[in-house]
Amino acid sequence: MRQAKGVNVTTANGSAEIVDMADARARLAADAGEFEHVGAKLAAIRESRGVTLREAAARTHIRENHLAAIETVDASGLPARPYALGFVRTYAEFLEIDARAAVEQFKFDAGYDAPQPVDAEKFRAAEETAEIQGRDMSLPVFVAIIAFILWAAWQITLTSKVTPLGESAEPAPAAVSSTTQTPAPAPVIGELIEARPVEQIDPVYPFNCAPSAQAVETVTVAFTVTSTGRIAGERVAGSTNACFDEASLNALRRWRYEPRTVDGVAKPAYDQIHVFRFERP
Repeated sequence: MRQAKGVNVTTANGSAEIVDMADARARLAADAGEFEHVGAKLAAIRESRGVTLREAAARTHIRENHLAAIETVDASGLPARPYALGFVRTYAEFLEIDARAAVEQFKFDAGYDAPQPVDAEKFRAAEETAEIQGRDMSLPVFVAIIAFILWAAWQITLTSKVTPLGESAEPAPAAVSSTTQTPAPAPVIGELIEARPVEQIDPVYPFNCAPSAQAVETVTVAFTVTSTGRIAGERVAGSTNACFDEASLNALRRWRYEPRTVDGVAKPAYDQIHVFRFERP
């Protein structure tokens, strides 16, 4: 069949669609700065390939309304920040563009990089409460210290005056006074904050595994969160289908955490467990 100049006929879901290839090439060749935001660029690439939002949702396993929110950079239509950025990465990989650059641009366009407003009133109220509590605690602590010093002095006095039966009344050697000991202070338990995920990326369903897959397959992974919040020592702890193991590990390696801290010092968090779930499309 003859095709009009600059027009291409493609087939999607058994129906013919006419795509203006000249317009598509112009949009793809344009610099990213010519788009209103990165979502518009993703939409242009998808449309240039004749892929509908419904088809993209089925192939990426991301809901159609979430893809629409990404293309319009509507953060209110997306889940929490880590999951939203994971969706953007998966969508960019599906469209075969630089996923990392797309995620960084989406952070900027969606305002994820903007500093959070500080509630000055809450901060001031907390500061005043801490100051009042400090004043209230100072007197009881001072009284307790004085009482302890007086008790220790009284114990030393009793020890020096009492002479056991059958012993001389001569002063005891200085070493004897060491039997009165100040109780050791109780150990202080440090503040422990467990590792917290800040960016979790869902794995892409490996379509080459579909013929041998059950309706639902799971992969259990074990890993360590380093003191810098990165993943290390990742491994498969259990799997219902080994074909999905590599996709799970690839997604896990891109996760980022706020590291585990003890008394404000970052420490590794060992033996972390997560279960990835794959549902056959």
